[in-house]
Parts: sequence; structure tokens; C-alpha cells
Amino acid sequence: MDVLDTTENRHDGKSLESVLANGYSFNMGDYLNKAFKLFGNDAGSYIGYTLVSLVIGFVIGLIPYLGTLVGLFVNPALNGGWYIFGQKHNTGRQRSFSNFFDAFKNPPWIQLVIGSIVSSIFIGIAVMLIILPAGAFIGMDYFMDLASLKNMTNPEEMTEILAGLFAGKILLVVLLAVLIGCLIAVLYLFMPLFVIFRGMSFWDAMEASRKVVSKNYLQVLIFLIVLGILLIVGAMICLVGLLVAIPIYFLAVYAAFEDIMGTGESQS
Repeated sequence: MDVLDTTENRHDGKSLESVLANGYSFNMGDYLNKAFKLFGNDAGSYIGYTLVSLVIGFVIGLIPYLGTLVGLFVNPALNGGWYIFGQKHNTGRQRSFSNFFDAFKNPPWIQLVIGSIVSSIFIGIAVMLIILPAGAFIGMDYFMDLASLKNMTNPEEMTEILAGLFAGKILLVVLLAVLIGCLIAVLYLFMPLFVIFRGMSFWDAMEASRKVVSKNYLQVLIFLIVLGILLIVGAMICLVGLLVAIPIYFLAVYAAFEDIMGTGESQS
């Protein structure tokens, strides 16, 4: 069977104003079920694109000095391809493997890249606001404790103990910063989909995603935790599991956006 449903999945888009005013129900089980159905219906295409994406990412990583910069311009569009192909598949529209690369077209490509960079900057700022003050405070406390060891009979042993405590505190700060970064990143989950399916600028898409996710933040967070666990399990299965876990992640996110906002033209 080449396509899934062709009628009930043709959703007209909902206006952002109506979604924010009326709210929405978040049906995680339905989104996961839809993702597995889409994957199972065309596993060859999804596995093939996963392999292509991983190879492209690997090659980019080998580029000395410029690999990270190249990734900033390539990865957002590679990720966007999942949503474009998934939407065509879900609505029964004609599709080909080349549709996975449609996000490289302008203007979506540029907006996706800028949106990815700006949202990363916001997350980075939030993380630094945690790390810098906490790190400075811990450092001052550490050196004050060191100064107090001058008159002790065995200051070297105490120095080792304090160094261990210092490292432990720093680790906790880093973990807290990562947690904060992840919690903020959740807000921008739908940014690429607003760019791709609504033609929004990166800033409008970021704001739309933030507002929509905020309406049901806890459920969206749990949804992403479940998908994250799926990716970890996939990686643990000799990495082969990623050939399933990665498509399921993107297809589930698409399914959630389709249900909440729709990917057709916006209707009031």
C-alpha cells in the first residue's frame, strides 16, 4: 500500500488565534501510533533517508574547522525534509524521495537556518545565565575554603577533598544548565513546521511555537522525553535501532503539529 488515508488526514490549517484562544488536547498515543503507521507504510523511504542524513552528518563532521558552520546551514533543512515528506505521505499526495530535500528551497531554507541559530542563541544565553553566576559563586567559595587550610596539619588531604567537592558542584551546575536548556528548547519544537507549512518568518514561527507549546507544555515535554528514550534505546541496539527511532521521532512531531494546527491553509 503506497499511501495511508487520503480523506480524514487532509486537515485544513487552524488559525493560531483560534488554537491559542480555545486550546487543544494533546494525544501523545495517537501521534506515536500515527508515526509508526507512516513508517511501516513506507519503511524503505524513511530508512533510506535516515541513512543519507547520517552519512551527510558524518561527512560534515569530518570537515576540519568548518564542519560545525556547515552543519548550521545543512541540518535544519535536512530535518525539515522529514516533515515535508511525512505530510505528503500522510495526506496521500504524490511524493518521491527527492521531496525529503524540498526544505533546501528558498525561502524556507534560510528561515529554518536563522530560526535554528536564533533559538540556539536564546537557549545558550539561558544556560550561561545559570552557569556563570553559579560557577563564580562556587569558585569563590572554593578559594575561600582553600585559604582557611593554611593552619591545618594536613592541608594537602583537605585540598583533595575540597577539589572533589568543587568538581561535584560544578557537575551539578552543568547538569542544571543542560536541563534548563532542554526545557527552553521544548518551546521551539514546532518552529520548523510553522516555517514550512505556514510560510512564517523565523521570528513569527518561533513565537507561534512558543505560544502553542506553552498551552500544553507539560504534555509536550513528556512527549519529547518519551521520544528521547526511544532514540536512546535505538542507539543502544547497535545503532541499527536508530534507523527506526529517528524517523519515528520526526513523524511523531509532524503528527502532533498536524493534529494541533493542521498543515493546510489556515482557516479561522
